Amino acid sequence: MQSATQAEFKTLLSKEEYTRLMDKFKGNRIDYQTNHYFDTSRFSLKASDTSLRVRERDTLELTLKRKKSYTIQDFTLSIDDDIFEEIKNTGYLPEGSIKNEVMSLIGTQKVVNFMSLSTKRLALVYGNGIIFIDESKYLGITDYELQYEAKNQHDGKKEFIQLLSDLNIKYKKTEKKIKRAYNALKTMI
Repeated sequence: MQSATQAEFKTLLSKEEYTRLMDKFKGNRIDYQTNHYFDTSRFSLKASDTSLRVRERDTLELTLKRKKSYTIQDFTLSIDDDIFEEIKNTGYLPEGSIKNEVMSLIGTQKVVNFMSLSTKRLALVYGNGIIFIDESKYLGITDYELQYEAKNQHDGKKEFIQLLSDLNIKYKKTEKKIKRAYNALKTMI
């Protein structure tokens, strides 16, 4: 299992900005993934600024992200298809750090897969961090975003501002993908 802390900065992109960036960085690797989000029926994890997901690519990874101050605490565990099916069918997580963290927040509640979000992602190293250019689809919606992951908040903020200037991108405040998806889900309920 891996644990990491980083600072993340992001902006929404217009479809035109997204297309321009994809053309500019053509030739870089593009990954496709689907994140299957889990929470309790009362959304207890969301209430604690925590997200739990299974990321499906060539492999499956169970990830817990918890916001702590200006950083994101991140726990990741590789799982197989059987464990993924068990989580979906029973609502219980495999033994380990992720389960312990989740149980400290939700007690004996079960988790349910309430939404899936598919992303086409281009990632590349930029300065001291990593750029992610995403096209995301969820609940019939498509949106675009630029994310910059840095090692710390202070330097990362300066690097992100420079990145936007270098790429001629107008900053548009945005929530995390999962928050945007939650907001869309609320309008459908």
